[in-house]
Amino acid sequence: MAPFRPSLVLAVLTLALPSLTTAYSVGCFPASERRATRTDLESIRISHANWNSSRLSALVAQIVLEEKLGFGTIREEFGDDRNAFDQVDQGTADLFLDANPEAVQDLIDLYVTQMNTVTDAGPLGVFTEYGWYLPEYVWNISNKLDSYPGFMDENVIALFHLENIPVDTHLDNTTLHSAFDMIEATMQGSQCNVALNASATATDCAAAVEATIEHLRDVAHLHYAENTIDLWTLPDSWNLLDHVLIQNLELPFNTVVPVPTNLDQAATEHALADLIEEHYLARKPFLTYFWQPHFLFAPDSPVKLHRVQLPHFNADHCNVSSSDYRCEYQSHILRKMVATSLKARNEVAYDFVKVLHIDEIEMEEMLASVEYSNMTVDQAACSWLLAHYSTMEPHMPDPSRLVTPTEVNGSLRIAFVILAALLIAFFCVLAAGTFHYRRVRVVLSASPVFLMLMLLGAAWSMFWVILLYDDAPTDAICIARIWARHLGFSLVFGALALKTYRIAAIFNVKATKKSHQLTNVRLLVRFGEINLYVCAFLLTWTVAGAPTATTLVSHNNSYAVCSITWWDNAMYLQELAAMLGLAFLSYRVRKAPSAFNECKHMALAVYNWIIIGVILQLILNSTTGTADFYFAIQSLEVLVPVPIAILLLFVPKFYLTLRGKGSEVTTSSFRGSNPNGSHPKTPSDPSNSNAKAASGDMEMSSGNGVDSETGRPELSGKAAAAEYKNIRRENIRLMREIEGMRTQLLRLHNPHSGTVEVL
Repeated sequence: MAPFRPSLVLAVLTLALPSLTTAYSVGCFPASERRATRTDLESIRISHANWNSSRLSALVAQIVLEEKLGFGTIREEFGDDRNAFDQVDQGTADLFLDANPEAVQDLIDLYVTQMNTVTDAGPLGVFTEYGWYLPEYVWNISNKLDSYPGFMDENVIALFHLENIPVDTHLDNTTLHSAFDMIEATMQGSQCNVALNASATATDCAAAVEATIEHLRDVAHLHYAENTIDLWTLPDSWNLLDHVLIQNLELPFNTVVPVPTNLDQAATEHALADLIEEHYLARKPFLTYFWQPHFLFAPDSPVKLHRVQLPHFNADHCNVSSSDYRCEYQSHILRKMVATSLKARNEVAYDFVKVLHIDEIEMEEMLASVEYSNMTVDQAACSWLLAHYSTMEPHMPDPSRLVTPTEVNGSLRIAFVILAALLIAFFCVLAAGTFHYRRVRVVLSASPVFLMLMLLGAAWSMFWVILLYDDAPTDAICIARIWARHLGFSLVFGALALKTYRIAAIFNVKATKKSHQLTNVRLLVRFGEINLYVCAFLLTWTVAGAPTATTLVSHNNSYAVCSITWWDNAMYLQELAAMLGLAFLSYRVRKAPSAFNECKHMALAVYNWIIIGVILQLILNSTTGTADFYFAIQSLEVLVPVPIAILLLFVPKFYLTLRGKGSEVTTSSFRGSNPNGSHPKTPSDPSNSNAKAASGDMEMSSGNGVDSETGRPELSGKAAAAEYKNIRRENIRLMREIEGMRTQLLRLHNPHSGTVEVL
């Protein structure tokens, strides 16, 4: 006998849908509850059979995938099971949800076990049960009808030959013993016993016995019964087991195909269902082959059927190909088949398919909605989901964990790296210029050594951008980046802070004595201490909590970045405190001579650094964007404030130098008295340099000013000689005044003097 094909039996009554349907577009859930469709992912392709139960399971999956998980889908109707497996194997389909193992076991062995191109994602939850069913009003007559041996009873056989089953129908409980008792009572009655009736004849006795037997026939319905019960079955093309079971179980059944045999599959099933409903409503007795799930078994179905218990199926001794098969139809739970590639391509969709569960009762609810509520298949699936999604939701996978590696803009990264390289070259040019003009007063007064260190730190900071170029950084690159970023900051603003501190000390009267000790060597020692602390902090950071390469997710896009921890925040807070301290120093030197007075430029650099740094950090920590956005924001942390600070501090110096005015700036605030002892503020002719010197307006505008590198006066040039002369005149004048005051004091306190002079 040909193998049984239950996949054909699963077919549920409906008109055929188009072979290819696009994504579910009606919208099941309210718009506010739908997830935006991901356009960066491939659509999930769902295959299903050409019957409603298969369509419904596919639609349930489609609606959830689209509206709750945000994945595009495509549904395709396949012709047979092999075609469905071929589609999944070839990658033209991703899943189908109702594969019946009995029908496709050979395909499962081939594609799942051997080729491993298809994955068994577990049971769907729908049990397919095939067998013989009878109406509830017949089943309720006697418990003999619970199992197949009861159908060998002549009383049961008689029931199936009645026109209909009256409500009060019951089987006679007459036994063989009671029948003999009735016959025995007749034999001992007056019609057969001469002792009781002398006129009794043999004819009368025979008539009495015949009447008793006829009564027994009436009670047992034996005068209606034939020797068989009609079992409704389907055409031979369905490859059913009814003939084999009837023969091997020796049942008094006769198979009858009650519907036309020239109908297609859907029409045949529809005709059988209509016949069952018609006979049920008329309370006619019938026994039929049927299956679950089906809308006839739904709670709101007008038909109530009960399954006849056949010998239990046992895989150890039940072989359908055996000639003595004596087991009931084997029940199967439908299984979900998924393309093996789906897990790697869309893990969330794969996890959803694994947890999707629809049992036969739930399937029958949806089928009944199509049959009895005049819903379309789409509407039935949606209606069921709206009622049951709350129980599904706790088991749903999180769609936000599915990310796709973002594509980076190589041109943007190259542009930023080129900009960083050009800035490094520019800083090198500034360093060469600083070295070349190191004797020019405007550069000399700004401490060329520390200017060079600032340029070194600025160039070092640019490696923060260059190391960001790699869109897949390693742990080593992440560590190198923090060293470039923060050590560069330390070099730039450490040098600027120390040279500013020396200027503040020099022009602070209370610290004049101390200022003479702030030589380059001493400041470089302190500069080393500052950077040693920064290196120690960075080393501790590297050992205790080094940044690692991690994945950042933004709008379902992922890209590799270096992790940000509390160490980053601690370092930024320290740098902010250093910047505020430098702002205070710039305020302290606001009245320094023009050669030293960088307070405006320093204040602008500090303000620019703080504001830009805070804004960029807020953007970086409060918003998310693409990988290019993240790269650009981090790069701007260095590309904007560092060059601006360098330009603010260096451009004015080189501007004056290139215009030939680099030595005309004031390097001293000293003003003396005129040689004649007049008040220092005595007016004089400013156009006459000699008069200017004589008036005591002695700006140390030459090299005889305060050297910011040593803290001591410098001696060089004609201007220095002139200032020396001015200082000598002033010293001579002061000595004369002191000598005169001493003489007057001696006279005032001399007891031998006869006069008292009053000053």
